[in-house]
Amino acid sequence: MKNIRKLYALLLSSSLLALLIPGTAFAREKIEEISLNFSADLDADEEWPAVRVSGDEEGYLIDDFKFQVNQSEKYPQGVVTLIADDDYYFGTIKASNCTLEGEGAVYVKAIKKTSSQLNLTVSFREMGDGQIQSPSSLGWLRDGSVFWDRIPAAKAYQVRLMKDGKSLIPESLETTGCSFDFSSHITAPGNYYFRVRAISRYNASTTSEWVNSPTYQVDEASLAHIQADSPQPPDTPGRWIFDNNVWYWENPDGNRASSQWVFYNGGRYYLNADAGMATGWNWIKGSDGLSRCYYFNSASGGELGRLYTNSTAPDGSAVNEDGAWILNGVVQTR
Repeated sequence: MKNIRKLYALLLSSSLLALLIPGTAFAREKIEEISLNFSADLDADEEWPAVRVSGDEEGYLIDDFKFQVNQSEKYPQGVVTLIADDDYYFGTIKASNCTLEGEGAVYVKAIKKTSSQLNLTVSFREMGDGQIQSPSSLGWLRDGSVFWDRIPAAKAYQVRLMKDGKSLIPESLETTGCSFDFSSHITAPGNYYFRVRAISRYNASTTSEWVNSPTYQVDEASLAHIQADSPQPPDTPGRWIFDNNVWYWENPDGNRASSQWVFYNGGRYYLNADAGMATGWNWIKGSDGLSRCYYFNSASGGELGRLYTNSTAPDGSAVNEDGAWILNGVVQTR
C-alpha cells in the first residue's frame, strides 16, 4: 500500500512539473516573426483614412490600429495592437523579424505590453503615393482676406501674394487654416491675386500644384477700406536704449537684439549683427537665403531708423511695399 501511495504522489508531482517547466508539452510557443499588409482608403473625406491591416496571423490576431495623430514626424505613424493566441507568446520583435508591405510601411518599434500583447509602431513612407489635390474655390473678401476650400488630406497650406504679376513677399507664408489676411501687405492700388498650394498630411515633402485666385482690383476706395480694417502688427516686446551714441533694442531678457527685425509704434526697424540700429541702405538676408536692400531713415529725430516702404529713398531709388529696393519694378537681390 505504501508503494502504491508513493507511486501516486510521484505521478501527481510529475504532472504539476510538466505544467510549470517550459519545454514540456504544455509550454506556449514563441512568436518570432510578424507579417502584415497595410491598405489605406484615401478616397474617403477624412483627415486620417481608414487602414485595413491583414497578415498571416499565425499564433496571433490583429486587434486594433490607430494613427498617432499628434506626432510631428515627416511621415504619418500608426500603432498596430497584436494579441497572441492562448498557446503562444511574443518574443523580442525587431525590424529584421517584421515583414511589412503596403503604403511604404516601415518598422519603427515594438513594445510588449504583456507576453500576450504587442504594440507595433509603423511609419508609412508612401501613403497617398505622393499626390494631393490642389485647393479650389479661391476667393477674396473686401477687407483683403482670402479663403479656399478645405482639403482633408492637407496638413497645411502655403500662400503667396501677387501684385501686377509680381510676388510681394519674398517667401511663401504657411497656415494650417483655409484663410489668410493679406490686408497689411496691400498698401497701394493695383491688381492683386494670391497663390495657394496644399502640403500633404501624409508626406511633408509632397505638395499640390499652385493655384491662382481671381484678381482683386484695388482702387483708392478699396484701399482706404482695407487700410481702415488692417490691424497694425503689435510692438516687439522690449525697449529702446541709447548707449555711446548708438540706439539698441533691449529684449525682455535684458539681451540686446541683433540681426533682428523690430516692430515699434507702427514702423519697422532692423538691428544689425553688432546690435546697433540700422540706418541708410542695408543688405539683409531673408529666410530664402537671398539678400535684399532696404533703406532706413538716417535723419535724426523720432523717425530715425524707420524702414521706408512704398516710397522713394533720399537718393531717388524706389522701394516696394515691403521696403525692398526695386529697379524697373523688379526687387534687387544678391
